[in-house]
Parts: sequence; C-alpha cells; structure tokens
Amino acid sequence: MRLLEQVLFWAHGLSAAAWFGAIFYRAAVIDGKAFGYFPDRREYERFTTHLAHGMRYLVTAGLLTCGLTGFALLGLRWSPGNDAWVGLMAAKVVVWLGACGLFAYVSWVHWPWRSLAAPAEMPGYRREGVVLAAAMVALSGTGFLLGQAGRLAG
Repeated sequence: MRLLEQVLFWAHGLSAAAWFGAIFYRAAVIDGKAFGYFPDRREYERFTTHLAHGMRYLVTAGLLTCGLTGFALLGLRWSPGNDAWVGLMAAKVVVWLGACGLFAYVSWVHWPWRSLAAPAEMPGYRREGVVLAAAMVALSGTGFLLGQAGRLAG
C-alpha cells in the first residue's frame, strides 16, 4: 500500500504543479508580454488563440488526474476522527471543484465570446480575462496550501 500511496502523491503533486505553473506562467508572463508586443488587438487575439489551441484538453486531463489521485489519497488516508483534517480536505475538494468550474467557464464560454467580440467589446473581455486568470491562480495556490495544511493536520 505504501508504494501505491507514494505513486498517487507524486501524480497528484505533479499534476497540481503543472496546472499551477501553466496558469501562473500564462497569466503573469505570456499575456502581459503578448499584449505589449501586438499593438493591434486582433493580432493579439489571433496569437493567443493559436497559442491556446488544443491546450484545454491537456489542462482538463491534468485537472482530472489531480482530482482522481486526490480522491484516491483521500480514501487511503481517511481519518474521520480528525476534524481539522476532514475540514481541510473538504475545503480542498470545494476549491478543486471551483477550479474545474472556472476553467470550464473560461474555456467553453468566456474564450469563444472573447475571440468573436467586436473591437469595442475587447477591453471589457480583456479585463474579465485578467480577473478570471487571477482567480484560477488563486484557486490553484489555495489547493496547494490546503494540501500542505492537511499533511500537518493528518
């Protein structure tokens, strides 16, 4: 059982790190540099659409891997007498579900509307995109913090 638990920890940690790294790097580095590089907002949108093409499936796979391994670890380490640990793990599940819902919204609602927006609508979509990206970074980071707190409480 110990080997299975270690494999699940590694898969969970790596998938969570990949999710956080991808979202953080995109929001903090790529978007700002690309926005400054392309004075024509249509070219910026074309570039970012090209950059993101096909990535939602990889990110979805990472989120599913993180969630499935997290639920497996939750079952292996279940400690019903430890209220602090159970509360932290419940919060982590809520954060993960929130991240999944937000990612789905950005991928299948916000992004298509943004890519088809009229030039006058672009500043509003850009502002909303920055807020959504910051929320995804915050949810991902919160998941890490809750996981570490759970290790200490468990």
